[in-house]
Amino acid sequence: MVKKLFSALALMLAYGFSQELDSLKNSKLLAGPQESKVVAINANVVLGEYKPSAFKISIFPRNSPSEVFISRMFFPGDTIQIILPEDILNPDTLGNIASLEPIGGSYEKIYRLFSKSSESIDLGSFKIEAKSDIIKLSIIDGISLSPVSMAGLKLLHDGKIIFSGNADSMGYKRLRIPEARDNLKPISLRIETSKSYPAWQEIIEVPKGISSKTISLYQLHTNKGESLYRVINDLTPFRKGPENGSETLFLLNIGDLIAVSKVAGDRMYGTVRIDLYDKRSFNYFQGWVLSKHTILVHNNLSVKTLEQVDE
Repeated sequence: MVKKLFSALALMLAYGFSQELDSLKNSKLLAGPQESKVVAINANVVLGEYKPSAFKISIFPRNSPSEVFISRMFFPGDTIQIILPEDILNPDTLGNIASLEPIGGSYEKIYRLFSKSSESIDLGSFKIEAKSDIIKLSIIDGISLSPVSMAGLKLLHDGKIIFSGNADSMGYKRLRIPEARDNLKPISLRIETSKSYPAWQEIIEVPKGISSKTISLYQLHTNKGESLYRVINDLTPFRKGPENGSETLFLLNIGDLIAVSKVAGDRMYGTVRIDLYDKRSFNYFQGWVLSKHTILVHNNLSVKTLEQVDE
């Protein structure tokens, strides 16, 4: 009887010990290192005409720029990819920033906001730009003060176009003028619209750093029976009379407007507005121009022929 009790007790102790060992093993497995999810952050660099020797990409949270997650150096031609643990990124919408700093020249540092995502994040293309002075340009109507949308813009320096593009629907454009330029040679800005505003061109002052400039445009209004034409050729003669060899009053340029009131064959008679130095006061001149140098912008009823005027 005693032997049977001993055997039962030994069996119970052995079973309890084995259960404890299994529990200990399971707890060790649970406490072991867990593999973290990672995210691949990809980007592309557009060099254009520039040749930086390298560029450094840094990733950091938007709300704490001093806490950089990672910085890596890349060289032209490298595949841009950074691998990070997914859970270190800021979960807020657009809560993270990637910066690209070109090395080996005077280039702008570029920033890109992005949101946390799983597996991969595409930052798109970083376009290398030279360090520039910036003008925040606004174009408005000089009477109504409303924005002039989608105006065509050209910046010229030393006879070369350094920028060509358009303002946005609110008449705004951020103009970049490279710092590395001959400051003795002026910068001129030309503005053209598809509306009844004559072309605007003027030498502009470019302050260092970031500045703002507002330009007012004034429409050339037509009277009843007049139509608005735009000059399409530079150095177009504006003559005193319709006959060949008539005195040339001055030469018109692309974008100038003529309020045409009568036509004689391939010649048109109308009014041209010349802006004075302050662009807010004007002189008006009447004369003749060949129709082949113009294109119709706006037809206010109909243009009379010379014979109809004589009637």
